[in-house]
Amino acid sequence: MENTENDVRINDVPKKAGRSSNLELLRILAIIMIIAHHYSVHGGWDIPNEVSYNRIIIQFLSLGGKLGVNCFILITGYFMINSKFNMKKLIKIIGQVLFYSIVIMLFFKLFKIYNIGIRETAKSFFPIIFSKYWFATAYVELYILSPYLNKLINYCTEKEHKILLAILIVVLSVIPTFTNSLPGIDNLPWFVFLYLVASYIRKYQHNFFNRGKLLLLIFIGSYTLIMLSVVIIDLFALKIPDFPFDPTFLREMNSLPMFVCSVSLFLFFRKLDMGAKKIINNISATTFGIYLIHDNNLIRSYLWEHIAKNNSFYNSRWLSIHAIITILLVFCVCMIVESVRINFIEKPVLKLWDRKLERKFLNKSRKYVDRPFTQHISS
Repeated sequence: MENTENDVRINDVPKKAGRSSNLELLRILAIIMIIAHHYSVHGGWDIPNEVSYNRIIIQFLSLGGKLGVNCFILITGYFMINSKFNMKKLIKIIGQVLFYSIVIMLFFKLFKIYNIGIRETAKSFFPIIFSKYWFATAYVELYILSPYLNKLINYCTEKEHKILLAILIVVLSVIPTFTNSLPGIDNLPWFVFLYLVASYIRKYQHNFFNRGKLLLLIFIGSYTLIMLSVVIIDLFALKIPDFPFDPTFLREMNSLPMFVCSVSLFLFFRKLDMGAKKIINNISATTFGIYLIHDNNLIRSYLWEHIAKNNSFYNSRWLSIHAIITILLVFCVCMIVESVRINFIEKPVLKLWDRKLERKFLNKSRKYVDRPFTQHISS
């Protein structure tokens, strides 16, 4: 398999028409679920303390966000296990985050939409360091660690790999799920775990990984369990004062049902044979940009509370229609903006990339990360 297929695909324009679109389609579905999650959790809702149809709809919309995040990382690990560290790609990712962080801040400052202070300005110029986008920060950290994770993975036998996964799932998912401490896990350890899971799937082709119908049933069953938990816990929480569980606690990305849901959905899409669809691949290339635009901390509340006016639809029978239209509009508008950035900013900048400097810089960075794993341990 060629390296172009194995490269991480968080924000690249597809380079080959022959690239299979199955996981690219999953990437598109993932960002739509993430937008729906943000519609729910950042909507500024004034929700009364009672169970209602619209309350359940809002809670259901929030469930797919962390599922989408898990799918993004599984896709990354699946491709990156066979890839080499690419400094140029890392710089592109950081540059993309920096571009949107600064441009959006300057836009809000120029039009005086918000009072932008020194602290917010500093965060906008150093978005990775200050975790302006939590996912981007954790993703960059994961990408930097990826060559060393790959060395560890290739150094392990299949049995050792399985034992490591078993230990991590117990520590990071099983125990937190049954002790109601899911949000206590940091993002990076969980991303590393998902990376290891995806690399195992890529390296060891077990028959179970190819059972499409069974995988679909597992996904439906686990997602249904999460949905039912919302309704059931809602009912208990309203009747029992200080009920210890939040109705949506199983939506956390490291909950056991969400993990099962994420892996089964990933495996199902991995099994799909749909060939190469250029339009899907091109849309998929904008997904990271869609996230950076609509979930910028300055845009977030302004978008959902002032433009979409989510809360004004809480008591409306049109809430579901409003949600669908708003989510799709956010997706389409951000996709267009990111497509413009890719074609009129990113591509010209990359053409100006100093080839000599690139080769010199990449050779130095790879000289270290490509060392045998045992040399890293001894040093």
